[in-house]
Amino acid sequence: MWLSNECSAPDPSTPDARIPLPELPKCVKCGALARPDVVWFGESLDSNILKQTDDILASCDLCLLVGTSSVVQPAAAYAPALAAKGVPVAEFNLEQTPVTQLMM
Repeated sequence: MWLSNECSAPDPSTPDARIPLPELPKCVKCGALARPDVVWFGESLDSNILKQTDDILASCDLCLLVGTSSVVQPAAAYAPALAAKGVPVAEFNLEQTPVTQLMM
């Protein structure tokens, strides 16, 4: 059963989501718990990834923003920068974001 954000509440009958420690993924080199491929708040993005992103954006001829808050940097700056260069930008979100007015 699916509920909206307004109607949802924790279901006390939901099974425990905890995964037993022995079943968690381990590093193939040292055996420690594997780190998810994410960037945590306060960490820097990989400079190679940022360079690749800049290269791709330099040749971008259309930008689609889908389901983003448009507040986390540096990604939040990409669409406004493209729009300023005349690249068409379309935003698809359920709610307005800080860049919504730029796209109208």
